[in-house]
Amino acid sequence: MGSDPRMENSVAVNQDGQDYSYFSVARFGSGGQEMWLLLDSGASESWVMGSNCTAAACLQHNRFGIEHSKTLSVTDEEWEVSYGTGHVEGVIVRDTLSMAGFQLELDFGSALNVSQDFANYPMDGILGLGPSKITKLKPILQVIADQKLFKRNIFGISLQRAADDTRDGQLTFGDIDKSKFTGDITYTDVIKSTNRWEIPVSDAIVGGKRVNFTKKSAVIDTGTSFILVPMKDAEAIHALIPGSSKGDQYFTIPCDTNLSLEIEISGTRWTVSPKDYVGNRYGDSCNSYILPRQALGPDQWLLGDTFLKNVYSVFDYDESRIGFAAREYPGTPPSNKSTPPNAVSSVKIVSEPTTSPVPPRDANANPIEGSSQPSDKNTPDKEGVAAFLSTPGWLSLAVFFSTGYSWYLSSSGML
Repeated sequence: MGSDPRMENSVAVNQDGQDYSYFSVARFGSGGQEMWLLLDSGASESWVMGSNCTAAACLQHNRFGIEHSKTLSVTDEEWEVSYGTGHVEGVIVRDTLSMAGFQLELDFGSALNVSQDFANYPMDGILGLGPSKITKLKPILQVIADQKLFKRNIFGISLQRAADDTRDGQLTFGDIDKSKFTGDITYTDVIKSTNRWEIPVSDAIVGGKRVNFTKKSAVIDTGTSFILVPMKDAEAIHALIPGSSKGDQYFTIPCDTNLSLEIEISGTRWTVSPKDYVGNRYGDSCNSYILPRQALGPDQWLLGDTFLKNVYSVFDYDESRIGFAAREYPGTPPSNKSTPPNAVSSVKIVSEPTTSPVPPRDANANPIEGSSQPSDKNTPDKEGVAAFLSTPGWLSLAVFFSTGYSWYLSSSGML
């Protein structure tokens, strides 16, 4: 488990033990029913699996209903959300949510039916941390603002890398935890027209050489594991990595690649370590964990947990901006440079989920005993990215939960 935070209004961030997805515990209703929620800054709606859900996927998770709370108010208003390979539907309910030392009244989705895609997902629901005001359910950030819980409507988050055996992942509401980063926080205004945590990206630098990107933007998303960029951008990045090779749907690179990869945002460079973007062995090479996927528009990227693991991130709802500061790990060089500061982006994909479909209770540590580790097989049994993602559902979790947009990787050979 993650270490109990000392910072007020903070909650431990746990993970699946393989840097794949990140969760926190919330308690619902008068009975304090414990639910493990995937932290998703790319989605604005929150939901849990309802106790009346009899789908096979629901039966493998914690559920919440009237038997758990005397204060639960159930409406007859239908609610649903679709992801790339999964669908959830139910009704809107209202009750208390308690986490990080505070409690609030919240309307959220109670899932009465979920597709089988969710059977292996290690979560009981989703905590939507996105800013959108155009969804059926009011975002939790707006609810917090309306109820005036904090002087500042912000949250700061630090994600941990399992391989470093750090258990300091933390989500803080209403403040920032200065013990989680070094140097200054560099802020960038969000692109307000998108109703997402989306900011401009200036460029990428590979081995000290600029790619010379222009007019790019990125959704900063705790709900996805990858760096996703459109194919043409992935081609430009990999063109600067000697020995890279393009497959139908992915790239391979030499396993001994040690070039730095930097993402420049508002004049500040945030560095991606080779140990994060050089992936599992695939034949004589290694998979690149910079995935060529157009999740949104032709100039839009997704920077998920692979980026966020090595920065301290501040999402400022009041000022509509995102801030990054350098996050350091024990025994590793600082992730920022003096001119300008850098923070790391890391990409890590695992080949299989943990053996249990429910949230691991000691997931903030190193990979869990009994879980499957990334494979070094030289002869994959599937082609393309599916060769190192042997469980399609986990790819769906990492990608589709990020924003709720319909991204159909199955049609492109990913699944």
